[in-house]
Amino acid sequence: MTPPLNQSAITNPTGKDKGFTLVEVLVSLVIFSVAILGLTQAGTQTVATLTQLEQKTYASIIADNQLALARLRTGPQSSLTLSGEAEAGGRAFDYRVIRKDTDVPNFFELVVTVNAVNSPQILIERRAFITAEAS
Repeated sequence: MTPPLNQSAITNPTGKDKGFTLVEVLVSLVIFSVAILGLTQAGTQTVATLTQLEQKTYASIIADNQLALARLRTGPQSSLTLSGEAEAGGRAFDYRVIRKDTDVPNFFELVVTVNAVNSPQILIERRAFITAEAS
């Protein structure tokens, strides 16, 4: 007959435990979870920032186009306000062009503001100055 086996001798012949305790595993899971949450938030923030930059880029294109068109308009009006809707990059934007008098005769300021349709927040504002000959 064989002698009874010692259970600890079967699992670990040196008598020392190997592996991680439950507390160590839980702590490592918490650390990993916090790291994943931080990376997810950073990725989400990056996407939101890129979307906003894309929108501002298209708004800038519309503002530049409206400034160019305002410079091409001719007429004796010293104060003029135009507004409308334009599309760029598949997105619709509202623009407003204001032509203001300055202290200098025959010298006008053009202000173009662009915002997304149905949004009061101005995405971009451009200013330029023109003379009466250019207007």
